[in-house]
Amino acid sequence: MDVDLAQIDEDAVFIIGAGHFGARAARILCQRSNAPVFVVDPDDKGLSDLEDAKVQRVHGDGIQFLLDNLHFMKNAATIVPALPLHLAYEWLIRFLPGDMRIEKVDVPEMRPPLPHACPASEGSTLVSYADFLCPDDCPEPVHCTITGEKREQPLYALLRNLQLPPFQVHMIRSHQLAPGLGGYQAGDLRETADRVMTDGARMWILGTACKCHGILTAFKMNDLSQSSQRRRGF
Repeated sequence: MDVDLAQIDEDAVFIIGAGHFGARAARILCQRSNAPVFVVDPDDKGLSDLEDAKVQRVHGDGIQFLLDNLHFMKNAATIVPALPLHLAYEWLIRFLPGDMRIEKVDVPEMRPPLPHACPASEGSTLVSYADFLCPDDCPEPVHCTITGEKREQPLYALLRNLQLPPFQVHMIRSHQLAPGLGGYQAGDLRETADRVMTDGARMWILGTACKCHGILTAFKMNDLSQSSQRRRGF
């Protein structure tokens, strides 16, 4: 379906992916509030399975949808990543101007090591306070619902405070929308792109994390001596 995002309220929610996690997010969110909920996926079956939910289904690639429509979205609009990849990174590399070529590199080893870090299938690194399968409806309490252990520091804060020269670290915090369900704001993507394009750093670690789980992607950029002098309009 075609979507006129210029007419959409700032509390709109955009779920990118209609698989298991995206469908769960859609059903939960459309029951919890009256905010418009959009689900974007190229798979007709995934979308058709949501015919019973009060959501607006958008057939298409989720990353391309953000590229085409982010400039229409209010900063407060919520994006729920529900794809098996690092959505913020995949959007960023396609959003940056063509002369800002970037190359993904390995996330550096750290001492002390990050909690329960493991490689993701597409070259990123997954990080988690948990070495077990968390319940779907975890409310992110101060004390873990499984072990009872206190989380002294939210994972997003731990990762945000990493000092890893020559890398600059940029973290996007995922806020809980419902137990076991999180997302970030459209303004967070704008802020990410703006910083990467104007900072002048060539080595980056981009992360997305909630209180307990996160994903990191490292990359390097070409010479930014000219590109960093301009911004791309939103």
